[in-house]
Amino acid sequence: MHTPGIARPRPLIRAHVLLLLAEQPRHGYELATSLRMWEFEGVTSSMVYRDLARLEEEGLVRSFWAASQARGPARHMYELTPAGAEDLARCADDVRGLIGHLTEFLSQVATVAPCQQAPAPVAATTSPAKPRRRFLRTR
Repeated sequence: MHTPGIARPRPLIRAHVLLLLAEQPRHGYELATSLRMWEFEGVTSSMVYRDLARLEEEGLVRSFWAASQARGPARHMYELTPAGAEDLARCADDVRGLIGHLTEFLSQVATVAPCQQAPAPVAATTSPAKPRRRFLRTR
């Protein structure tokens, strides 16, 4: 059974938007596509643009117009401000605290339901995990 909203809560979307903008300036559609790759459910371009407007009002991002590389109209781009970089650092601290909390949660689940094997914690990464290749050693 999957509990909606637990695996990808809304505040993590904000943290991911800040992270993506820390990497490089982007436009809203590109951000929405990247968030869907991180498996955030229900992410739409309009939702991302609303969040970007809110972040801009808070002074965490700034927008500008950039000429398109291909033929086409200029794109409304967004980049992180110094205040946004500070907020991203606070988000990272919150995530570290959340990891500790979730690790303790899984430990307690294992004590009350010992027949249920809790999955091993996943190492924090900045990109979706790549599948590992297994090589068999021949004798």
